[in-house]
Amino acid sequence: MRLLDFWILMLCCLFWGGNFVVGAWALGNNPVPPFMLAAVRAAIVLIFMGVFLLKPLPEKFGLLLIVGLCVGALHLGFLYTGLQTASASGASILSQMLIPLATLMSVFFLKEKIGLVRGGAIAAAFVGVIVMVYEPGALSLDINLVYIFCAYVSLALGSVLMRKVGNIDWRIYVSWMSLLLLMAGIIASAAFETGQVETFRENSVPLFLAAFYAALAVSIFAHGQYFRLLQSYDVAVIVPLTIMTTVFATILGVILLDETLEPRYIVGAAIILPCVFIIARRQKSAKTAPEFIES
Repeated sequence: MRLLDFWILMLCCLFWGGNFVVGAWALGNNPVPPFMLAAVRAAIVLIFMGVFLLKPLPEKFGLLLIVGLCVGALHLGFLYTGLQTASASGASILSQMLIPLATLMSVFFLKEKIGLVRGGAIAAAFVGVIVMVYEPGALSLDINLVYIFCAYVSLALGSVLMRKVGNIDWRIYVSWMSLLLLMAGIIASAAFETGQVETFRENSVPLFLAAFYAALAVSIFAHGQYFRLLQSYDVAVIVPLTIMTTVFATILGVILLDETLEPRYIVGAAIILPCVFIIARRQKSAKTAPEFIES
């Protein structure tokens, strides 16, 4: 993996970690409907990126829509719904199911090779996450944890399918993903939520802060670059590195939400960081990453 691409992926993880904190704050501490938040987020993205909907449709447009549905509407619908009441530790642990799910899917559907060293590093990093975020009793089963698990099943499937869509401009991908999310968010909010007008009047600050952050930092930058990197490197290389999202989410939680920096956080990070280095280095069949596509 090129060093620049590694740091771009780390910045994506930082933004994703921040979205975990911002989303939990907006949805958990304020009466903001989750599907409404998803729709507003998508609308903001389209304000900046909607022009790319006018570009010629890619050859595998149908597959691109399926990827956008998995990574956008399904993933965020489940995630935002679960973040309303799910425990922070339980949600963080379940978010890391993306790694084994996507890695296993890449082996079965893309015939990718993991190798013993990288496989061991993935397993050790997952242990580090558990050490870092686990609290006794935090994973008592509730429907919101099931929603979060479903969110990462959807994201894992979308991550694997990204490898099959071909050489598509990441901006076209982000635009169509956001259009699908906007339509799904509007329909779901109208069907399952109430109080949208009151939210605009009384809770517009958390709504728009969370939506603008998610739109600019996450949808446009992080998801766009994630799509580009998955076109250039194996799923088994890129997805395990997203384990750093939990590290950044924990650090930001301490800084922004005054959470306690417990010893297990430090121990978990000490396990995860060297594993991230091993995962990034152990790629025998890396492709040369393309520059940003202009079209």
